[in-house]
This record gives sequence, C-alpha cells and structure tokens, in this order.
Amino acid sequence: MQIAMPSMPQSLTYAVVAAIGITVFAAIIRAVFGPGVRKATAELLRKHDPDVILSVHPLLNHIAHQVIRKSGRPRALMTVITDLVDFHRGWTFSQADLVVAPTEDARKVALKRRVPTDRVKLLGLPVDLRFRPPAPGEKQALRRRFGLDEHRFTVLVIGGAAGVGHLAAQVRVLTEEAHAWQLIVVCGRNEKVRRRILELETATPMLVLGFVDYMPELMRAGDVVVTKAGPGAIAEALATGLPLVITGFLPGQETPNVDFVVGSGIGAFAPKEEDLRDEVRVLAEGGPTWREMSRRAAEMAHPYASSDIARECLLLAARYRARTKDRGERFGDPGGPDPGEATSSGASAH
Repeated sequence: MQIAMPSMPQSLTYAVVAAIGITVFAAIIRAVFGPGVRKATAELLRKHDPDVILSVHPLLNHIAHQVIRKSGRPRALMTVITDLVDFHRGWTFSQADLVVAPTEDARKVALKRRVPTDRVKLLGLPVDLRFRPPAPGEKQALRRRFGLDEHRFTVLVIGGAAGVGHLAAQVRVLTEEAHAWQLIVVCGRNEKVRRRILELETATPMLVLGFVDYMPELMRAGDVVVTKAGPGAIAEALATGLPLVITGFLPGQETPNVDFVVGSGIGAFAPKEEDLRDEVRVLAEGGPTWREMSRRAAEMAHPYASSDIARECLLLAARYRARTKDRGERFGDPGGPDPGEATSSGASAH
C-alpha cells in the first residue's frame, strides 16, 4: 500500500515534536491522515481478503484494528517493532495478536506497557537473509575478491544509501597516517563525497565505493563497522557478528541506540574523529576488546529474524483461517480475536 504524505524536513519534524510533544503530534497525524488510511486499508481487505494484517508502523495499529473489526470476519493483527530499544507507544498495541520485539530491552518495554506476555515475542529486527556470519575461510576469500589484503584488519565505514554523516573527515583521520588496518568506504549515492574521499592523501589502504547492492558481502569481509546509530545498520552488523563504532545519531528515536550498543558490549561510541581513530586502534590490535565485542554481537544476533517473523505470520493466518472455516461463515463474524486467546505458540521468547 502506498499513501502519499507531504514531506517534512527531519529537523522541522523534531522541532515540532519537541514543541508540542510526541503524543499530541501523533494525534494530529492520525486525525489528518487516519480517514484516508482507514479507507485504503478497508479497500485492500475487501480486495484481497487476508487472514493477517502485518503492521510495521506505530500509527497504523489502531486503524488496522478498527478496520478488522468492521471487516465481517476474524483476522489477526501482527505488529513488528522496527526501533531497537525505545519506541512510540503505538507499537505496543495490546489488542494485537502478536507484537514482535527486536531486542530483549524492547520486549521488556512492551511488557511494561501491559502487552500480555503471551503476545510478545523476541524475534529480532528483520534484515535481508544474506546478512549472516561468514563461513570458514569466506572472510579471506571475499577480501581477495575485493582486491584487499586478506590478513589485514578491515574497517567498513558506511554512510547509508545517501552517504550521510562526516564520511570524508572520518576516512581522513583513519588513513592520513600509516596504520595496521585497511578501509572499505561505502558512500552510497553521494558522488560528491566519494570524489572528495578519492582526492585525499592517504597512507593506509582503502577501497572506496558508491552505492552497492552487495553490502552483506562487504560486512562479511570486515572486522568492524563504523556507522551512525540507525537500527537497520546495527541489526545488519549484529546478524553478521560484527562489532560497531557508532559515530553519530539522529536526536530522538536513535538516541537510545547508542546506549544499547555501548551497554550491550557490542561496540563503542566515537562522536569525534580523534575518538574514532583511538577506538579503531584498540580494536585493530585484535585483543580481548575486539574478541569480546565480536562474541557479544554473535550472541545477540538474530540473522534469521525475517524467516522467523514470516513463520509466525503464517501460523497466525492458518489459525484464523481455521476459525473461519469451523464457524462456517466466511464473512459473517463481526468480532475480532478473543481477548484471552494466546499467540500461535502460546509463549514468549526469552
């Protein structure tokens, strides 16, 4: 479903939220766009007659529940939280059949907000299944493929698809002197930054790339990821078993992600270029710091979260389809799920 919404600069969005509060801001958004979203959702239900609505946006859960109740038969509502730690209250919708938490901290927040225990599952943040730990010998083989030294500590510096962040300054501080590491720098679609980096005078080897569609392979070739605190990048690094060095964050939703990375022992926070160089130097020594962070990252990883979430969705669909068949009324039951009915497996993940 695609719904056109007027764009608002991110800085302006945060300014508005700071001025009026997130609850009021969410209420305004629902009031303005709610009727259109509700109508579009109802039309999709009539056209496709699904057994499950899967929501990945906190402001759509109440609307989806309302549409389900008026749709003429029972259907499941499943919501997947896509922020790692702290998130909008709309994601913890207690009437949902299943709330998927990306981290243990998020699961605890959902329980604290009174989502029933049997309706919350820790399954991880869904990422492309190609993000996985390297097989034996694969890391070295990938480095050879990319023209890198297969034995050298490898730092992957990424700025997302748009190449945001202070990439040029970060690369400069990591390469202006001779170091024991090598860099893979991904500039995304920011050609201006890519050219600027290529013009740097460097004493440390590096591979500079633009937009790529093989980020999973680049991560499996690396030893550490340097990035901002976006939940997607963090989840992809975890799925690959890589420690992180966080260099920045968006105020608001990404702020808790920094504490999550540092507090979980899977990475460090280096907001200044000098801090970044020092953190990479410690990790590149290959001592207990890097090994412990790698171990923690592997322990917390959910590389198959996408498959696990899809499985739970299919189980919910089968359960609701069976209920409809047993009642013998494809469109005659106006109610939703029984409030006390458990999720597909009846237990939360720990």
